[in-house]
Amino acid sequence: SSWTLPAHMSLFTSMDIMTHGVGDDGNSLHKDISTLPMVFKNNGYRTAAFCSSPYLNPAFGYDRGFDLYYNIDLDDPQFEDTVRPPHEQWDAVQSAISSPRITDLACDWLEENSSGPFFLFVHMFDVHYDYNPPEPYDRKFDPDYTGDIDCKLYITDATADTIYPDMAPRDLAHVIALYDGEIAYVDYHLGLIIEKLKELGIFEQTLIVITADHGDEFFEHGKKGHGNSLFDEVIKIPLIFHCPEVVDRGGEIDNQVGIIDIAPSILDLCGLNVPGWMQGRSLLPLIQGKSIPDDECVLLDLRGWRGDLKALRTNSYKLIFNTKSLQTIIYDLVRDPEESGRDPVIDPARWSAANNLFHSRMEDDHLRAKHIRGNQSGEPVQLSEKDTARLKTLGYLGRYGE
Repeated sequence: SSWTLPAHMSLFTSMDIMTHGVGDDGNSLHKDISTLPMVFKNNGYRTAAFCSSPYLNPAFGYDRGFDLYYNIDLDDPQFEDTVRPPHEQWDAVQSAISSPRITDLACDWLEENSSGPFFLFVHMFDVHYDYNPPEPYDRKFDPDYTGDIDCKLYITDATADTIYPDMAPRDLAHVIALYDGEIAYVDYHLGLIIEKLKELGIFEQTLIVITADHGDEFFEHGKKGHGNSLFDEVIKIPLIFHCPEVVDRGGEIDNQVGIIDIAPSILDLCGLNVPGWMQGRSLLPLIQGKSIPDDECVLLDLRGWRGDLKALRTNSYKLIFNTKSLQTIIYDLVRDPEESGRDPVIDPARWSAANNLFHSRMEDDHLRAKHIRGNQSGEPVQLSEKDTARLKTLGYLGRYGE
């Protein structure tokens, strides 16, 4: 998907959204669905998570399988000194600097729990809009900018007159530079965790996986942020494996893979059996430099007030289906990698093949969902008024007053 909740659930379950069923805000993960941390816990690993996003609320089922699950509460006195004043509601959610606190918590936990096998999930939120990296990261990628653009209230109507599709290219470049500054800031804190692993003498024995739930768009298709579309700028994410006991050199892999492939790859790299309920495939052969069939297709889903879209992406094309208008468009990713639509796939044979593959994958997910959860949703999620307000300030739970 192109937003936090369903993407993380696919990461944890190795299931497409249609299979795990958590595609919007209304329901938690079904009680009969297992998760990656549950597999580790059942195999004797200590498990912990340190998170900093309202959408990683344990009410959705993310805490399943964790010995310790800590999602930062911005009202926590220990966190208060890292929140920039004034503490208006939007500022406390979007302008909070959470990476230092998350890093400290993760490093402290490692100090106490690194003597045996462990699974640690660390989520850093600072790359999320608002894009307001602290010094010196706010000037790192655009030190000569003299304009007035900042990214406070980035996703709201308050910036409608300053951040919009036809804004000055120089100002848009500064917005992207601030985004890059956030990435560099998070990268610095990831480095601190890696240094802690080295200090503890376990870096070379630790599998490290770095990834994201989604990207952001900067008006490539007329919109900003994420959760609006299924274009490549929001669905393509980084995926980095550090596994020195498996490979002794770095390299890049060009194969298309999906977020559901991450969990089985982690288990395979740790020498654990991959459960049959995981839809993804292990990437261990690719990591070892071997070849596997390069025919992977990724099924995508965006639903609710964000849109009603489903998509299928292969190496050569992307099919996007609007479930409301019943309109289908197929982009040729070789001839039109920007997905401009200027050169859509119209060849009857290619169209038929793509459409048949899409509906076959949809039917497969439907049958899986029926088998695993009887096509029933999980328990309704009851969020507190505080959590609901925070999600609204992030542009979720009904954007722009919807």
